[in-house]
Amino acid sequence: MKPTESSMNLASLIGRDLVTVGLVPLILAFTILISALSVVYVTHESRQLIAKQEKLLMQRENYDVEWRNQILEENSLAEHSRIERLAETELKMQRPSVDNEIVIH
Repeated sequence: MKPTESSMNLASLIGRDLVTVGLVPLILAFTILISALSVVYVTHESRQLIAKQEKLLMQRENYDVEWRNQILEENSLAEHSRIERLAETELKMQRPSVDNEIVIH
């Protein structure tokens, strides 16, 4: 079917109306579309950041528990009775007798 002159005129009339009269609504519709896409993007990014924050908080909590366990282990390994026992058994050390002591004045 051949396009008639009236259908070509209708298309050009619609195009001319969009450019002249419908320009403001077209710009507003485009702005609304961009705004909506921006909201979706920002919401997605904020959800990802919240998930990352939760993961980091859990990791910090695990490190805190591990640090407390390390402090407890350090305190238990540094007890005087343990060190004295190791010195006697592994290094064969013994307390000096009164005869072996030398006092320097």
